[in-house]
Order: sequence, then C-alpha cells, then structure tokens
Amino acid sequence: MNILFVGDVFGRPGRDAVKKLLPGIRQEFAPALVIANGENATHGTAMTQPAYEELTAAGVDVFTGGNHTLGKKESLDLMGLHANVLCPGNISPAVRSHGFGVFSTPDGSVAVINAMGQYCMNGVDSPFHYLEELLEYQDVAGAAVRVLDFHAEATAEKAAMLCLTDGRLSAVIGTHTHVPTADARVTPRGTAFISDVGMTGVQSSIIGLDPAVMLEHFRTGVTQHPKVAAGDAVLMAVVVDVDTETGLSRSITPLIRNA
Repeated sequence: MNILFVGDVFGRPGRDAVKKLLPGIRQEFAPALVIANGENATHGTAMTQPAYEELTAAGVDVFTGGNHTLGKKESLDLMGLHANVLCPGNISPAVRSHGFGVFSTPDGSVAVINAMGQYCMNGVDSPFHYLEELLEYQDVAGAAVRVLDFHAEATAEKAAMLCLTDGRLSAVIGTHTHVPTADARVTPRGTAFISDVGMTGVQSSIIGLDPAVMLEHFRTGVTQHPKVAAGDAVLMAVVVDVDTETGLSRSITPLIRNA
C-alpha cells in the first residue's frame, strides 16, 4: 500500500498547487490514501468549508492539523461535520476525540493519528502519554497500518516520538516547520520517519508568508498582520510504501514538485 502525505498546505497558492499537481501524483503512485496537513489552508490559518471542498475535490482523503487548526471559529464545526478532518488530540480535552480516525481503503484500514509537540507550544498535554493511550485503543490497535502526523517544533522531540513508537507505527511524519528535512528513512523495526515533510505553498516566501511583511516584523520587532505570499508554489510530500500484512514500511520517498 502506498500512502501519500502532503506537507502543510498554505493559503490559496498551496491549494492551487494541490489542485494542479495531486491528480498526476495520484496517477503516478496510486496511493490508497492521501493525507494532507490543512492547518494553514485558508489564508494561512485553519481551514474553512470552501477550502475543505476544494482540496477534497482535488483528491485529499484525510486532513490533519496543528497549532493553527483552531484559528477560526468554524474549526470545531468543520471537524464535527467531517470525520476526515483531524487535529492534534492533545491540544485540549475538547478536541481529544478528533485526534485520530480509522479510514477504509481498497487495501485495508488505515489509522491516522494527529498529535502536537510541547516544545514552544503552550498549554499542550504530553504527546507521549497521548500516543501511549491511543495505541491501546481498540480501533487504532485493530488497524494494521498506522500513520502519525507529529506537528512539532523541535527535531529532538520528533526523534523522541520515533523512539517511543518505533515498530508500533507504520510511519511518523513530522510537520510544522515548513522546511523539509533530509532524514527520511525506514528504521530496522519498520517505521518510516521524516522530521519534517515541508510545505505546500510559495517557496520564495518566509514559511508561506509575504517576505516584505515578515522582514518588517523581524527588523522592527513590531507585530505585522500576516499576509500569504504570492507566486508560484511548490508541493512537498512523501510517499510511504507499507506492507499491509505486517503494517511495517518498506520505503519512504520525499517528493518536491513545482506547480
């Protein structure tokens, strides 16, 4: 089974890149499931119903999130309406049930888990306790293929999560920094890992935001209203090949495609 994970979709340029490139990527790799981090999908903060519909029509099956997921008042309503919209379940008790889902594919069921790191993230419960809890949960334990989007700032925390879940999850996919890392690998125990898959948005930006606006912030220290960068976007993703019998991964392949 191939699983495609698309890095943080940032604003309209990111959505346009998904719409342009995802159909061809689906044809090339025939993924059983397409997961995309959608926490920045609408104007760089959270995801609204129109963005959800746009990305679903383009071929995204499941959405994960991060620290910006609850950035719009309709976020909870969106998760209530659509079981395929997840957010880190350790943000607060109010969203704990939205931190995972089990999804049927032609090749078998896939459990998708979403958790957030604690470093530089205020008020977040331990992701390590959360994962230990979920791995004992019947629905998650019953799925041979289990994929985690670990939305975290520190590569050390992501490496620690891999240590905890090595051989117990099919893949641990890092998100949040919007910068792809060069450490994609499959461990000897069969867990695919990358510290950060990167971003789907304007590459000549400051992590998806307008460079002029962000530079003014860094030069002056004065908070600026964020603005999504304009320009041609890039899609960053990974393809994970998983053995459906064992739930262990055989390979992880980073993709970077220009829109």
